[in-house]
Amino acid sequence: MVAKISMMAGAVVLALGLTSPMVANAVCIDEPCPPPKPAAGAGWRSANFPAPNGGVVAYRIMGNNPACASYDGRNCLWGMKVSQIDFDRVRPLVCGANHRAAWGVTGYEDRRHWCNLARRVVSTD
Repeated sequence: MVAKISMMAGAVVLALGLTSPMVANAVCIDEPCPPPKPAAGAGWRSANFPAPNGGVVAYRIMGNNPACASYDGRNCLWGMKVSQIDFDRVRPLVCGANHRAAWGVTGYEDRRHWCNLARRVVSTD
């Protein structure tokens, strides 16, 4: 009964040309609503890391490992701030096993590598 009322209310709102949150809920009654899409760049931050892999890079934690923003899953987008990245194209490079597959090292062997530094910064936050 509630669903029919919501659908009817939604139809009335549409017929009158009004907008209401009820309309959005009415659309999802007969089928599952899609999950809300997170804001572009949500959860990502950028930091300026020292050499050997130095410069500004956007990263986030995925599982227990840092991951840098990348368009090809191999090369971090060095020099790009979060606001400059097209997150619809991002295929992150995740430190650990994925980083080893791409570069032959996990990123944790060198204390100054961005993987190691990013993991330490997040674990102390």
